[in-house]
Amino acid sequence: MKLTCKQSDLAKGLSTVSHAVSTRSTLPILGTILVAAESDAIRLSATNLEIGITCRIPAETQQEGTAAVPARLLTEFVGTLPQGEVTLAATSANGLKVSGKSSQATLRGMDPAEFPGVPTAEAGDAPVVVDAAELKAMITHTAFAAATDDARPVFTGVLARVQNEKLIFAAADSFRLAVRATQAQSSGGGVATAVSDILIPAKTLTELARILPDEGSVRLTSTLNRNQVLFQTDGLDLVSTLIAGQFPNYEAIIPKTHTTTVTLATEEFRAAAKRAAIFARDSSNIVRLKVEAGQEDGLTPGVVTLEATADENGETSSTLDAAVDGPGLEIIFNVKYLTDVLGVVETPQVTLELSSAQKPGVLKAGNADDYVYVIMPMHTTR
Repeated sequence: MKLTCKQSDLAKGLSTVSHAVSTRSTLPILGTILVAAESDAIRLSATNLEIGITCRIPAETQQEGTAAVPARLLTEFVGTLPQGEVTLAATSANGLKVSGKSSQATLRGMDPAEFPGVPTAEAGDAPVVVDAAELKAMITHTAFAAATDDARPVFTGVLARVQNEKLIFAAADSFRLAVRATQAQSSGGGVATAVSDILIPAKTLTELARILPDEGSVRLTSTLNRNQVLFQTDGLDLVSTLIAGQFPNYEAIIPKTHTTTVTLATEEFRAAAKRAAIFARDSSNIVRLKVEAGQEDGLTPGVVTLEATADENGETSSTLDAAVDGPGLEIIFNVKYLTDVLGVVETPQVTLELSSAQKPGVLKAGNADDYVYVIMPMHTTR
């Protein structure tokens, strides 16, 4: 194997596939990156057996071949090389010689035949095409709501459903639910209409969001037996195992009615929630929201007060102007569930839909219905 490529392209590709390198496996081969010289490109692959990432970058290939070399060593060395051309050449005993403008190194590798095959999603469901920036936003708005406790595997995943020309992501952990939708197309350019539920690990989607480009489109495909999912964009593939199990009927969890609608400035609400969190962390993350309607003359706005108490250490309150439609009420939330969602919402305003202290609240980004966040209330006698 021998090829020449740009240092910047190679460094970026190695950084991308490194997200799938295993750091704690008992299989040494999973700590390597598979370097393959193809006709006009270099293909880099890494896998931890749960996810696999493949990246292709342009190259001038003199001789095709493969090598499996230590991921960290290769990535760090290439990252220190000056910009310009880099030459990769196979050596005896599965080694790889890396040569830059004024430096070179020889890395001792492993037999590339031992490297696990990175699966594809051939013969699976018809691919669904979505905008890359939209997909990143969907992940940002939902993956954080998934559970981290492996005792309930289905809640550690994000439900992906294609329905009524939309791709829908839903994540929950029994105390909250985040649902985001976006327009989707079939690979042939038509609308995507089939219902297709798969459970993608939230940590897979988090890694995907880190490496996706900001522009272009992404193809999403599940395998025929529904145990893997493949994301493809220009020069980049990510394949992941799926979670087996039945995700709850999230549509039944979303309240269909409410009595009070509260509209607040996102930045002010976010800052107030962060202040409350400082005190609430010493008292089970309890934050009390007191909603007061404005005067009927329309001259006096409604207000929302956030209150939190630190056991034996103090208390805090913040009062925010708000547009309140409906009767006032009090409700208690876990403040972390508020700060989490307010940390990802980018609209200037958010809307809270409330019914009573005992029923879930719904937060929406502005007036849009493509993002819904449901929070279960906390019950306390304090």
